[in-house]
Amino acid sequence: MVIVEAALAIPALLAVTMVLVWVVSLASTSLRLGDATRQAARDIARGVPVADAVVAARLRAPGAVVDAVDEGASVRVTARVEVSAPVWDGLSVTVRDEVVVPREWE
Repeated sequence: MVIVEAALAIPALLAVTMVLVWVVSLASTSLRLGDATRQAARDIARGVPVADAVVAARLRAPGAVVDAVDEGASVRVTARVEVSAPVWDGLSVTVRDEVVVPREWE
């Protein structure tokens, strides 16, 4: 009876562990993406060229698609990245972040 219980418990524990690893990966990616978009928006608001700030954001968040729009009085930076599940092919979540900041110098 113990063998049957172990045969059922071990795969369930592995599945729970993989889900937890994916959740930690999602949280880490979300934090990295948020930092990259906030820094890019701040840089553009302070006068850094948009192209330079976008390149720096892409370096801070590898694999992210970063877009910046200069709206005149404010700056909007959006970024998104796909995070795939560690084992299941085709299962992924899109992490997205958007920051709008006012210009510091007009």
